[in-house]
Amino acid sequence: MIRLALSVIGSLTAWIAYYLGIRKYVTFENLRRAYPELSENQQKLIAIKSYSNLGIVFAEMLYLRFAGKENIQKHITVSNPQLFHKYIKEENGLIVVAGHFANWEWLAVGGALVLHENFAIVRKNIPTSFAEKFLEKMRIRSGNSLINSGDIRRMFSTLQNGKCIALLADQAAPANSCKVRFFGREVPTFEGPARLALRTKSPMLFAECIRGINGDYIITFHDIPHTDLIEDSVDNIKELTYRHTHLLEDAIRRHPDQWLWQHRRWKNA
Repeated sequence: MIRLALSVIGSLTAWIAYYLGIRKYVTFENLRRAYPELSENQQKLIAIKSYSNLGIVFAEMLYLRFAGKENIQKHITVSNPQLFHKYIKEENGLIVVAGHFANWEWLAVGGALVLHENFAIVRKNIPTSFAEKFLEKMRIRSGNSLINSGDIRRMFSTLQNGKCIALLADQAAPANSCKVRFFGREVPTFEGPARLALRTKSPMLFAECIRGINGDYIITFHDIPHTDLIEDSVDNIKELTYRHTHLLEDAIRRHPDQWLWQHRRWKNA
């Protein structure tokens, strides 16, 4: 009941943000680039639902921070946990990439509880503000750990110890990053996940997290093979980056309302 109430409050707050025009220009600019074939009304429908999704994400953070772990766990399932555990058992480390899709925070906290395996989550911001400290406490309460995005040595050490690194790889990257095709347009994309996988030979999975009609989440892992890419050359990094970006795009095309369209993903394209 509490979770449902939070979701309703989050959705209403997000709709207010939409009608106030907060990030509205960016949202529609992104949708026009990604779906030029859709009518304005069709793009508007995706936008409104996307705002609702974002509102639910923010509201559910309170639930993830304070709810009992068993309650969090019962609202998320993994369709193919055997693929995840197969790589963990090989003890060569594992890299899991995901996007700002459905509720990525529930993916990290709830996913660790369901899989009985903790993630070392790569984060961009160091907790100095109240909000960032709140997020830190929320993310580690299931046993996960946090790695600052610039701490490459710790990432290598985590993988060498046979553990799992999880990171979001769909934000706007610097203009000098490798460019891969995303919704029909070459766009700079972070090279870190691909470079890390190629140097360590650790396997890579894409985690697709979908919110169902009942509000619960389903995680499906997708293998991203790269044994054919021998070294971390420029071409190989670009190819592996494209492989996980392509999986993200496929997920977005199937559930466009669950992605974060409010982010300026194409700003350096």
